[in-house]
Amino acid sequence: MHILLVGPDLEENLSLRYLASSLRAAGHRATIARFDTMEDFHQVVELAAGTDLVGLSLCYQIRAREYLCLARTLKEQAPARAVVAGGHYASCAAQDVLARHAELDVIVVHEGERTLVELANIEELSAAALGGIPGIVYRDGAHIVATRPREILTDLDSLPWPDRTGPARLLAGVPSAYMMGSRGCLGACDYCCISTLHRMVPGRKFRQRNPEKIADEMAWLYHRRGVRQFIFHDDNFLVPSVARNRERIDGLDRALRARRVGEIGLALKCRPADVTREVFTRLREMGLLRVFLGIESGTEAGLASIGRRQSLEEEHRALDLCKELGISTQYTIIIFHPEATPESMLQDLAFVRRHLTQPFSFCRAEIYTGTPLEQRMIQAGRARGDYLARTYEYSHPGLSRLWEAGQTLLHSRCWAQNHLLGQVVRLDHLVTIYGHFYEGSEVEALVEDFAALKLEINRDSVELFEAMIGAYVELHGAELDARLEELAERERVRRDGFQRRLCAINETLHQRALSLVGLVRRTDAMPAVAKNRLRAPRHSAAALLAAGLIACGGEPSDDDGPNDSGGQSGTATGGTHNTGGFVNTGGMFEAPPPPMGGSGGTATGGTQSTGGTATGGTQSTGGFVNTGGMFEAPPPPMGGSGGTA
Repeated sequence: MHILLVGPDLEENLSLRYLASSLRAAGHRATIARFDTMEDFHQVVELAAGTDLVGLSLCYQIRAREYLCLARTLKEQAPARAVVAGGHYASCAAQDVLARHAELDVIVVHEGERTLVELANIEELSAAALGGIPGIVYRDGAHIVATRPREILTDLDSLPWPDRTGPARLLAGVPSAYMMGSRGCLGACDYCCISTLHRMVPGRKFRQRNPEKIADEMAWLYHRRGVRQFIFHDDNFLVPSVARNRERIDGLDRALRARRVGEIGLALKCRPADVTREVFTRLREMGLLRVFLGIESGTEAGLASIGRRQSLEEEHRALDLCKELGISTQYTIIIFHPEATPESMLQDLAFVRRHLTQPFSFCRAEIYTGTPLEQRMIQAGRARGDYLARTYEYSHPGLSRLWEAGQTLLHSRCWAQNHLLGQVVRLDHLVTIYGHFYEGSEVEALVEDFAALKLEINRDSVELFEAMIGAYVELHGAELDARLEELAERERVRRDGFQRRLCAINETLHQRALSLVGLVRRTDAMPAVAKNRLRAPRHSAAALLAAGLIACGGEPSDDDGPNDSGGQSGTATGGTHNTGGFVNTGGMFEAPPPPMGGSGGTATGGTQSTGGTATGGTQSTGGFVNTGGMFEAPPPPMGGSGGTA
């Protein structure tokens, strides 16, 4: 059977890739189709022609309407072909979605690798056949039927590795891959669809892979695909035990060394309480460059409002320690939440002021289907909307007006698809990679230039937010309108200036990095330093392997692949790699550099009437889910981080 798997793929969608490899291991053919925005709609429909089953990654509630629209078109294209959905939103809203949308035939609940294989194995998706498959919801005539829950898979290493078809992705010219070392989350935040999903099925909610098996996969990626940076999407890379973390990290390090994995970079997510000097010093020695910290709020009231169980002391300590150790750190502040007030928002901004050197973003808490926060708002009579999109009333009577003003005044800086603060977040990671893997005075100068610009943008963003709140607290009527117009003009001028400077650094970084690894045409327009004065980095051959310009022959082996001395193994598959031509690998790496100006186009997460987005966080539990764009992919414009870490 030929199955088309459709979902967002702004970063490597490991969930679809695990599904694809599981289907192939069972003897089926699996094709992945990216559906990042509605611009991909027609291409997905074309790829679906002739397939036997389509699986939709309906993980984002904010994009439900887009995926349902696609499902209708796919059903019209081939009425007899089954259309199956899965993911966080589909799982949590299965009854409502199936009852109202005949274009969907089956919904897979929770992790989908075993379930989808069983669906592919049956000749016809009849009620009789479907009734024996655990972990699904299906339509039987006019009735919606839910089979018994499928117990959580305990041994994650029993799954085949995710499909890695296509060239590896490059970030700042460094081959990068996304990894899963665990599934599940140890937290139980009220706003989080991830925690809600894991409560739906029996078994252990949090599972970790064997470090030896993780090292096997990393070593294969390192030697066979040239990967030098590994980005872990685990919601909890660390656990609340220093001893257990040290044992696991030390075991992974030993295993990597035994497999001749040399210098690498690591990125991960974790909770603030798990950031300890002992563990993070050890991780820094292993190559930790980047961490996403689940901060979420800078006030006790804000943490309580969203059911985030941690302390401000833990948050400050984690950010301070990462800064001291030179680890790039990203975090989110859910500044709008159900119990927010102008005073709590100013306290959030005061929190950010203490950590201005680290990139951050602002967002609003959204209520996702099935979460405790949604139930709380419904019970209080404050929820509005339906199963597709819900919003809520603030407890503070004037905050809705402040939210409306913020949507306008701060749209391009905070809320748009490619918003300014999001650009700072992404470029911070790229500059960190650049500073780690490249050498020379030009590299150091660019790193310093960006650090100064980042600090300037962060400080200006806090000041603008404070000014807007102050205007609403102190002014009324015509005076308030005049002040907002003044702030809007100030914002336009400063934002445009910041935008130009960010674009200049972004372009310079990409030109230099890609030129050094042999992936950019050298022309007179290139800076002289890119031609003559910068020394080629040690990962140059790895980058060429990742782009598909050189290949390793034979079966996977630790003995194959480029080494860090810049040599290469195997034969060139696309001609010699030093032809000077520009290499295009179908958009799989950032060459030419991704646009950084303006929000443009359809928002990654779509739009919804609530005025926010429902990202659902780093949805990394497997099955029809995606990572939510927490690193280099443009993040959805708003929405809570949904239980990240």
